[in-house]
Amino acid sequence: MEDTLVPIVVVGILFLGLPWIIFHYVTQWKKNGSLTVEDENLLDEMHVLARRLDERLGTLERILDTQDPAWRPRTADRTRDEEWRRDN
Repeated sequence: MEDTLVPIVVVGILFLGLPWIIFHYVTQWKKNGSLTVEDENLLDEMHVLARRLDERLGTLERILDTQDPAWRPRTADRTRDEEWRRDN
């Protein structure tokens, strides 16, 4: 009797328990996979803050360029900065 009970329990765990656990967590993941309203609001605030900081940095760079044109080293990044200024 005990010799047949162990394989039945193992088969039950493998074919019933394990898929149930996997499907349970997959459905939980799909249900909670999207952003909440609070997360979206936080991302919007961070985006606005990043824009403001980017504008401030651009303003400071323009002021420094007018006061001292050689304040930053001449590198390949210079062309990227000039393209950025042209676009904005």
